[in-house]
Amino acid sequence: MVKLFKNIKLRQKITILIILVVVNLLLFLTPLTYEINKYYYIEETNNYRWQKFMNEEEFLQLEKGMTYMDVVKIAKGRGERLTDYSYLWYDELLLTKQYIITFEDHQLVGKFMYLKYQFE
Repeated sequence: MVKLFKNIKLRQKITILIILVVVNLLLFLTPLTYEINKYYYIEETNNYRWQKFMNEEEFLQLEKGMTYMDVVKIAKGRGERLTDYSYLWYDELLLTKQYIITFEDHQLVGKFMYLKYQFE
């Protein structure tokens, strides 16, 4: 009877240990999953694929001091990384412009509109 009682206690301890490990893994992985998918969640709110690009109206809303995430929320999509500090967004309307946004210390310090094609 004593041996059976010890086995039951051991099983209970192992079960509790397994539950604690699983809960800790879930708590650890949840923020990591959000960090990976946060841009995907923003882009999924768009009705059309091309809406993840930037337009001139969104470009004019950008102000110095904004973070990359602030810019992504306004543009509703990620930019293409050019350098460690610069990102490129294509124009969503005519694809004739490109918007280059520069960051320093994770804050917007410069924005440039580049005209790719000019029709006459």
